[in-house]
Amino acid sequence: MASPKTFGLVDYCVFGSVLLSSLLIGVYHAFRGKQTNAEMLLGGRNMAILPVAISIMATFLSAILVLGSPAEMYMNGTQHWVMVLALLISLPSVALLYLPIFYRCGLTSVNEYLQLRFDNHVLRVLCVLGYLVQTSLYMAIALYAPSLALSSTTDLTLETSIICTAVVATLYTTIGGLKAVVWADVLQAVVMGAGMVAIVVQGSINVGGFGNIFHISAEHGRMNLFDFSVSPWQRHNFWNLFFGYLFMWTTVMGVNQSAVQRYMSLPTMKAARTACLLNAPANILYISLACLCGLAIFATYADCDPLRMALIERKDQLVPYFVLDQMSYLTGLPGLFVACIMSGALSTISSGLNSLAAITWQDFLSNINFFKSMSPVTQSWITRGIMGMAFMASQLGGVLQAAATVTGAVSGPVFGVFTLGIFIPFANGKGAVAGLVTALAMGAWVVVGAYGSGEQPEPLPTSIAGCGTNLTSLVSSTTPPPMDMGPVRTEEEEPREHNILYLF
Repeated sequence: MASPKTFGLVDYCVFGSVLLSSLLIGVYHAFRGKQTNAEMLLGGRNMAILPVAISIMATFLSAILVLGSPAEMYMNGTQHWVMVLALLISLPSVALLYLPIFYRCGLTSVNEYLQLRFDNHVLRVLCVLGYLVQTSLYMAIALYAPSLALSSTTDLTLETSIICTAVVATLYTTIGGLKAVVWADVLQAVVMGAGMVAIVVQGSINVGGFGNIFHISAEHGRMNLFDFSVSPWQRHNFWNLFFGYLFMWTTVMGVNQSAVQRYMSLPTMKAARTACLLNAPANILYISLACLCGLAIFATYADCDPLRMALIERKDQLVPYFVLDQMSYLTGLPGLFVACIMSGALSTISSGLNSLAAITWQDFLSNINFFKSMSPVTQSWITRGIMGMAFMASQLGGVLQAAATVTGAVSGPVFGVFTLGIFIPFANGKGAVAGLVTALAMGAWVVVGAYGSGEQPEPLPTSIAGCGTNLTSLVSSTTPPPMDMGPVRTEEEEPREHNILYLF
């Protein structure tokens, strides 16, 4: 078995140049912009449409897309690709129904709307706390994913990778504010796209052409795009994926602080709507690229599954393994790949830090006389301090699955509260609080039950018939790691309530 291939000098230079460029963007906007909270949190409300649209996309796709979607395609086929269809309905709905309400209110924090609509401080505080928990945990996920890839391809440990990523994102966000975050997101989106295109091209070369990717995937049962079964207990079918992601995209693009904050940074409502609608083709393009990466990797290893051969320890390592195994002959490409993964993480972490600062300042500190009386420059430095402290919230690694379930349990009820306020004119604050608490309790019951059951989906079959002897491994030990996938529920078993689709 061949020893793991690692980074060369050129790879480190490519990777380091992306980090350095992100930091320089922050420094540039720190010296060029005004030292006020309006500049730090909203970019002076005069941002351009295209970079804001790209920033919104990069914020919510992140490194989880680059590692998670290819692994999903590889293990379970193309059903997950259906998620892009929901964008065609959710984003126009956000642009027409949600965004105008928030924009006319001139918000900095999206939770200000709840105070204006319901005049209930308890409701606002509950939603703020929910967002703080959700965003902190999501940042932990976004940090874990690229750090795993970085530790697999370099000599850095997982802990060191996590700290390096978080420190870089915190520095340029803290010194440059929203403008630095947006323009760094543009750079990072370009790097992400280039990295995924490189994987698809290499996969096409490996199997003798782009069309053969689909041919080989179909032969092995991966082209299972449409399944019109009607069952909420089934992990993936057309209906639960479409409607699950319809609500998820509407929540993320419509009432999430990171998205709303960017809409508010644009000079007119027309510009905000345009940025929102541009996210449909942008997200479809990047999600499709990630799905194609998964099919290209599967086609390459259709007869030699690295997971079954214990060449990798978990499915999240499929993409880094492919890059080191198949692309190391091209100097600098492994560095581009890690820069691609790191770019996804930086965009998510920086946006999360900036939105946490906006929420903390606008919903808590701005109502205290001591902070109200400060000069605009002093207030901006307080906001920078909040961003620095939010860095600590991103250090919640090692809770990947729990964080994902908690995030889902919190965002749905909060979206329900905003939807109630916008569409039900006779709803009041007490009813909204009761509904929110009930929904949070039910969501917690479902996700804790599902997480505690240990049940995981059974992946589609793979093969090791074509494996040779000279194989590259990312596993440090020569002893194969345990491949315990957990108990798998068969179709004959009676479904339990907490086995409902994770998107719901």
